[in-house]
Amino acid sequence: MYETIIARRINMDKKIKFILPPEGFFAPNDSMDDPLPYYYRPVIGFLFRQRIQNGLNLLDAPYDSVLEFGYGSGLLLPTLNTICKKLSAIDIVSEPSKVKSSLDKLGFNVDLKKGDITEAAYPPDSFDLIAGFSVFEHIENPEPILKEMCRILKSHGRLLVGMPRVDVLMETFFKFIGYKNINKYHVMSFEKFLTVADKYFLIKKQSRMPSFLPGLFGLYFTVLLERRDGLS
Repeated sequence: MYETIIARRINMDKKIKFILPPEGFFAPNDSMDDPLPYYYRPVIGFLFRQRIQNGLNLLDAPYDSVLEFGYGSGLLLPTLNTICKKLSAIDIVSEPSKVKSSLDKLGFNVDLKKGDITEAAYPPDSFDLIAGFSVFEHIENPEPILKEMCRILKSHGRLLVGMPRVDVLMETFFKFIGYKNINKYHVMSFEKFLTVADKYFLIKKQSRMPSFLPGLFGLYFTVLLERRDGLS
């Protein structure tokens, strides 16, 4: 059973594995662009799952405290719970009660919040890791968020970010799988994000999907950043 598998703590000598919940375990959130159903589709589902796995492959777990930025339907929370002692999550759209009802089946105690991370008032030095998949491409000005993340991360804390390519090619791809007018919602490119993030973070590791293509032709990018210490 899924509950039994996810309850086991990962052996940290092995690669962290993204464990997909059974279909229907989590409900889509109220956002029109919730990608949850795509994780269970043939072919496309593999790409959606692999982008998460590529990010997990960059991590040096375990951690004491982890925050998921943009938890959506809660799909990644059970996996993140296996690599830390304390898990928190924040989303500007999702209702915590909806996700909590699913997490309760697993016996997980996750601190869920709805709101803007810049207004959440997390104490300084709260987290060892912040993870955010497919969030920053929707944010036109990420600097206030990155500044806040820098504040609430511990010294040498890590930020794991996953973002899709943002151009005509990806707009065509998203149309193919059912997303229309994606260019209205994808307003930040990975390259521009890294330029803004450089003020607050250092790049530690990167990956792209598919890995056999040159960097500029990647479809999805993941990067593990480390907080720059000594910033005021």
